[in-house]
Amino acid sequence: VAAGPRRGPLLVSRRRMLLVAAGATAAGVVGMLAWRRGIFGGRHEASGNSVAVLPFANLSGDRDQDYFSDGLSEELRATLARNLRLLVMAQASSAKFRDRQDDAVTIASKLGVAFLLDGSVRRAQDVVRVTADLIDGQTGFSRWSQTFDRGLQDIFAVQTEIASNVASALVAQVALDGSGTGQAGTPAASGETTSVEAFDAYLRGRALYDLSVDEASERAALAQFDAAIGIDPNYAAAHAARARSLTAIANQYGRVGELSALYGAAIAAARRAIEIAPQFADAHSTLGFTLFQGQLDARAAREPFERSRQLGAGEATVLARYAQYSARCGRKREAAEAMQRALVLDKLNPLIHRAAGSIEYAARRYADSIPPLRRALDMNPRMSRAHAALGDALLMLGSIEDARAEYSAEPVGDFRLAGLAVAERRLGNAPAAEAAMGELVAAHGDRVLYQQAQVLAQWGRRDDAVARLQRALEVGDSGLIYARNDPLLDPLRNDSRFAQLLNAIGFD
Repeated sequence: VAAGPRRGPLLVSRRRMLLVAAGATAAGVVGMLAWRRGIFGGRHEASGNSVAVLPFANLSGDRDQDYFSDGLSEELRATLARNLRLLVMAQASSAKFRDRQDDAVTIASKLGVAFLLDGSVRRAQDVVRVTADLIDGQTGFSRWSQTFDRGLQDIFAVQTEIASNVASALVAQVALDGSGTGQAGTPAASGETTSVEAFDAYLRGRALYDLSVDEASERAALAQFDAAIGIDPNYAAAHAARARSLTAIANQYGRVGELSALYGAAIAAARRAIEIAPQFADAHSTLGFTLFQGQLDARAAREPFERSRQLGAGEATVLARYAQYSARCGRKREAAEAMQRALVLDKLNPLIHRAAGSIEYAARRYADSIPPLRRALDMNPRMSRAHAALGDALLMLGSIEDARAEYSAEPVGDFRLAGLAVAERRLGNAPAAEAAMGELVAAHGDRVLYQQAQVLAQWGRRDDAVARLQRALEVGDSGLIYARNDPLLDPLRNDSRFAQLLNAIGFD
């Protein structure tokens, strides 16, 4: 099975999620050098057009309304991010300062932005009061502030007015370079709705999706997205969210026999989102993600991923998905450039740092993959798959004892057991290795055929490893997206059957 980042999580879960196109050669070299110098840990001088949207405070006196204030601030962030003249910090990093324990100048400095957009929401029945405040990150003083008292049906007009005022104030700070497009704020780019009821259901679904605590919450999120679509069938963002929800259910809870139907429905939902809103970057990114991970079709996924990169240059999660896809396909420079941009936009998101480590590992820069993985764990010590990724890197570097310690600390069972089965065998502990492999098969069965193949390849059982991979392709095991450059499968590289398998997935 496979994994990757999701759009702007408030809480990091155990979900398995996947996850700038080629420029001039010189520019690519410069970008790669910046990446290799440690862009993931460095500080950057704030650009005058940079802003972070802090989570709006819920003043309604009802914690059940948190989803609405959180959702409104995130929708404002997404609207601003579509203006290509602005540099907008992603939600996950901004959400670190929900409790406002630091002053505005400190928060702006930590995020590396010139401005903060703060605000509050008070909702009472069909009336909503929204207060927005644009704060100068250097001085802590307000540059623009306004309060809106409107009927709930006017919430979209308020959202648009706030975004327009903030964009105008920020753009005034810098000389325009003509790089923006007139498409950035149009409905074709936003995937929005005009229905308050659909918007409300969508926000409720996204709050549940971000929690990702169990299968019940996942299916409850899907039900809310379906409700939003039922109210407004042309709500592109809800269709895209439905696609991601179906993919998450397939990845984490789907049984082997139902994966094809779940992924098929996810692909259909993503295509519908694009049909409704052709300029909606997240819809293209979602389609690429689902085609690659669900349908195991790297060739088909390339066009939507490339389109998402063109349309979503200001969206960290879109860029991170694109970067991981590029890394899996061996396009190292494109992966590094997109991930560098994602890190600038979402520097405090542990998922983005974990993805940065995976890109270095895919490029076989094992030592370079370790710092971003350590950074991710510093931010969230309970993060899934980071310890296993560290174990893989240390294994490749020959630090087998250290690798075993990292595998042992991994909270996700299949990644922990597969790593231990390899490390224990390398250390000469055959009984422990066999025990780990036996538990892996008994506990997870055909859901982890890819991990079984990794272990068998490392044990020198090539025929058995190839047979597991062929079976994995039959059942649609999304772990196969790693096969092209997974060093654990190197013992199979000269096997014609393995080459045929890579070709069937669409790897060049």
